[in-house]
Amino acid sequence: MHPKDEIEQLKKLINYHNNLYYNLDNPVLSDTQYDELYKKLKDLEAAYPQFRTKDSPTQRVGGKASNTLTAVTHRVPMLSLDNSYSADDIRAWHERTAKTLQTHSFEMVLESKIDGVSCSLTYQNGYLVQAASRGDGRVGEDITANIRTLKNIPHQLPNAPQGFLEIRGEVYLEKKDLEKINEQQRAKNETVFANTRNATAGFLRHKNTESMATRPLKFFAHSFGIGDIQTDTFSGFINLCKQWGFSVTPIRTQTTSIEDIIRFYNQFSQSRHQLPFDVDGLVVKVNNFQQQQLLGSTAKSPRWAIAFKYPAPQATTTLKNVTFSVGRTGIITPVAELEPVAVGGVIISNATLHNFDEIKRLHVRVGDSVIVERAGEVIPKIVKVVEQKGTQEIVPPLTCPSCGGKIYKEDEEVGMYCVNPSCPAQLRARLLHFASRDAMDIDGLGDAVMDQLLERNFIKDIADIYKLTFFHVLNLENFKDKKAQNLLDAIEASKQKPLSKLLFALGIGFVGEKTAEILADHFTTLDNLKNASLEELQNIREIGETVSQSIYHFFRDEKVLAQLEELRQAGLNFTQPEKQLSGNILEGKTFVFTGELHAFTRTEAEQLAKQYGGHASASVSKKTSFVVAGENAGSKLNKARELNIPVLTEEEFLKMIGKN
Repeated sequence: MHPKDEIEQLKKLINYHNNLYYNLDNPVLSDTQYDELYKKLKDLEAAYPQFRTKDSPTQRVGGKASNTLTAVTHRVPMLSLDNSYSADDIRAWHERTAKTLQTHSFEMVLESKIDGVSCSLTYQNGYLVQAASRGDGRVGEDITANIRTLKNIPHQLPNAPQGFLEIRGEVYLEKKDLEKINEQQRAKNETVFANTRNATAGFLRHKNTESMATRPLKFFAHSFGIGDIQTDTFSGFINLCKQWGFSVTPIRTQTTSIEDIIRFYNQFSQSRHQLPFDVDGLVVKVNNFQQQQLLGSTAKSPRWAIAFKYPAPQATTTLKNVTFSVGRTGIITPVAELEPVAVGGVIISNATLHNFDEIKRLHVRVGDSVIVERAGEVIPKIVKVVEQKGTQEIVPPLTCPSCGGKIYKEDEEVGMYCVNPSCPAQLRARLLHFASRDAMDIDGLGDAVMDQLLERNFIKDIADIYKLTFFHVLNLENFKDKKAQNLLDAIEASKQKPLSKLLFALGIGFVGEKTAEILADHFTTLDNLKNASLEELQNIREIGETVSQSIYHFFRDEKVLAQLEELRQAGLNFTQPEKQLSGNILEGKTFVFTGELHAFTRTEAEQLAKQYGGHASASVSKKTSFVVAGENAGSKLNKARELNIPVLTEEEFLKMIGKN
């Protein structure tokens, strides 16, 4: 047999056995037999390197990844799910969904929610070309080199559609594998991982794929991103995933009854602990893709899916003391110091008490026996007093615990604030927020380093970060030439962050990541935003009156303006990059796409409308500017005609944006 043919035959055989072992849990070869096949392929490829291809099972490890993970913009945002924790919540979601769909008899798919790390896999003409983490939903990190080492992820899809196909899912670690890894960590006197999710997240950011290949991570496919797939339902998509060689969660059921879902949730509550992987809840999805499009999404979450979570892990412990922390906006939060206790695999010694209204509601005192809860990545909190053993009441501070300044509290508000703009605790919190990963992402500028910079008076405000020199950094503890240069490089790199990141980093009241992105996309430059009138801000439909006023007054503060000028002089980027295929041709126009489209998928069409300045909607109303109708268009087309809304063909829509 010709070497090329023998290599191809071995590749198919090894991939077949990989699928049996990793996806179907039904191996038919011993480890020794498998290793012999693998060695034979590796030897042949070494002898005939011209026949070695990137989809070979031997090419899952490719050396070292780069020191800095590259940013990846998702073609379709990776939204997070809304959470529900009770039968009433899930029934309310079902009612909202039924109202929009105008029927209660729609199909739903219920499947287990794996506690892992979200990942998107992009295939081009059937070949894996990129893997990315979720990141902030819009921009993730390129983790392709590490993902290629996972043995249950196919590098080539049989009979895959042409063009781009994006499969989304969860990378996870089985519980037994975490135990083995932690045993090895203890033997080497290294830190153990708190849970499977933390371990998975750490491994995916590893810089060396040789080491990564020894980690037994796995992948479950659970969501559709983009692509031309021949199915109208989520369940049909899952069947395609299985045909392509992906693992999917075995815990899945399909029904039109919300009561069936609630019964399954209750029955599965205990048996989930017997699974080899961690499950923190279930996910309910509307099965039909067209109905999903009709339901649409909020800025954060799809309306056609919801997480039905199990109660967060809880434990009982003693409240030893209460201290007060001061945040970047001056708000003072009571923090509970606890007798250390294990909750959900993590040792908890502190928890938030939120505010003094919450303290009164709980009737909690120092010395009480309390229940503490940890929900996902949220800060632990005290949820209940078990036994009132304490006698010491928790009283509000009379002055700021950081600077001793005046405390302010509105009668109708629950929060207490330090009003001293020079408060050290506020400055520290603002600086840490500015440098955080979701803001300017200055790697290396964490708590310990920031404390040293403040103690030495090297930094007194945000702009001073960009005045740090090699001399300043070398004066910090545990800093030598290379580490110092890495920090300075990270500071320099942050200057190129887009305007949306800078706006979030500045800590404007009520402006989170999503609002910062909306503002940056709308105004495109900081000067445009800074000079915007209150009316202009209020006319942005995603931004309410309170947020508008906060933004308007922020940019009229003299100290803020002086600081922004310093940042400008330091060379920070004050502009938002144009989106791919950007333009304002469709500005102010709302489009609804319906029927069978051939030039693009519905998702791709909606993205085109947005990229050219327009809006896309799932339903037809008087506010709709155009309906783009493909073949077999139904009720939406009829409604457009009733309302006298112009109807376009695909070709007419493409001509409108200059693509035809």
